[in-house]
Amino acid sequence: MKILKYFTVLVGMVFIAPGFAAEHTINAEARVYNPDIIYVAPGDTIGFKNMTSHNAVSYVVPEGAEGFGEKGKLPGGSFNVTLENEGIYGYVCEPHIGFGMVGVIVVSNPVGSATAEMKDAALKKANETLEGPFKRLIGKLNKVEVK
Repeated sequence: MKILKYFTVLVGMVFIAPGFAAEHTINAEARVYNPDIIYVAPGDTIGFKNMTSHNAVSYVVPEGAEGFGEKGKLPGGSFNVTLENEGIYGYVCEPHIGFGMVGVIVVSNPVGSATAEMKDAALKKANETLEGPFKRLIGKLNKVEVK
């Protein structure tokens, strides 16, 4: 009976534990996000901290996914986003885009397994839609590591 109990706990840990969403933090520091590229799993929550004079608005979003942040509006503090769709999300701080304050969130399962197709899709969308200083996001997208 004891063996069955331990087996049940072990099976639960193997099959249930990986399903728990993780929490990640991106700090706005002067004119950069730290970290500026982050790799997460679908369903993970990303907390943007120290956002009093910054915003984070997605300008590159995977096909079928929703973006985050409100264009032209500062959040007035910290906020969280939960991303369910796999792909690459490129975002900027609109007040500081001239300084190159951009970031990338790579959502994949397993974490860190971005594909060349994901990166190509993000770069294609960025090249087609971004203008002026927002093109700085393309340089950050080029730094995403693929498997």
